Amino acid sequence: MSKLKICGIRSMEEILELAELDIDYFGCIFAKSPRQVSADLAKKITETAHQYNKKTVGVFVNSSVDEIREIRNAAKLDIIQLHGDESPNFCKKLGGTIWKVFRVFDKIPDILPYKEYIEYPLFDTKGKEHGGNGIVFDWSILENLNYPYILAGGLSEKNIKDALKYNPAVLDVNSRVEINNRKDKKLILDIINIVK
Repeated sequence: MSKLKICGIRSMEEILELAELDIDYFGCIFAKSPRQVSADLAKKITETAHQYNKKTVGVFVNSSVDEIREIRNAAKLDIIQLHGDESPNFCKKLGGTIWKVFRVFDKIPDILPYKEYIEYPLFDTKGKEHGGNGIVFDWSILENLNYPYILAGGLSEKNIKDALKYNPAVLDVNSRVEINNRKDKKLILDIINIVK
């Protein structure tokens, strides 16, 4: 069964409303984005998530190893998601649990150089931004993968059932569960009812 991550949590109101739901991971974005949070807020979000036995994922784009480590420690993040141009050596140097994002259009990139340093590759649609574009790529290219991965990119209650056919380890949902720039509990519950 696929696990579920809701990315782009940006307030205590959101985490307090969602923490009790059947969500496995909550993402906090540290890269420049409308969903960017401070390390202090992320720490409070993480503390709340941990009370419900959920994990938090810190999302970074081309930050330094030192900056990521400092924020990871300050915010007590469980997982680091690298959404930029980070190399295998960067992942090795950073250490800890890492999800490395690969931006996909019509073919799966070679993840082999990263495999020993990351928990999962995360396949997201290649778009204008580093994430949160709300665009789906051609999932049929996932059919013959022989390793666990995370699927992101335009996931919503309308297409999540199709996404499950490809057996991703984790479904990463962000922009399609927002109304007026805020996570919408009803849209998220619609997804949970399909996934879980």
